[in-house]
Amino acid sequence: MMDREEIERIKEQKKRELQENKDNSSREREMEEELERRRKQALRKVLTKDARERLSRVKLANRQMAQQLETYLIQLSQSGQLRDKIDGDKLKSILKSIKNEQERDWNIKRR
Repeated sequence: MMDREEIERIKEQKKRELQENKDNSSREREMEEELERRRKQALRKVLTKDARERLSRVKLANRQMAQQLETYLIQLSQSGQLRDKIDGDKLKSILKSIKNEQERDWNIKRR
């Protein structure tokens, strides 16, 4: 059987491990929040108010498509391909092109 000192040592070790895990998860959460803050800031620079509203509605309906769109817009901005802010109509056409890419039909014909 274990003596009291060994039990206390194990308890202290478990407490330290739990605290380290808690610290790591809070750091990860902080990093995710910082990344999200930077994404929002970058999008604010390239989208008009109307386009930001449309993007938020897309995010409610289809989170994955909204993330793809955000990433695409940020890449365009960083590469210097955007000269003007994107308005609602331009965003709508970009959304259509992304949707068309996703819905490509693959027909396999057997001979």
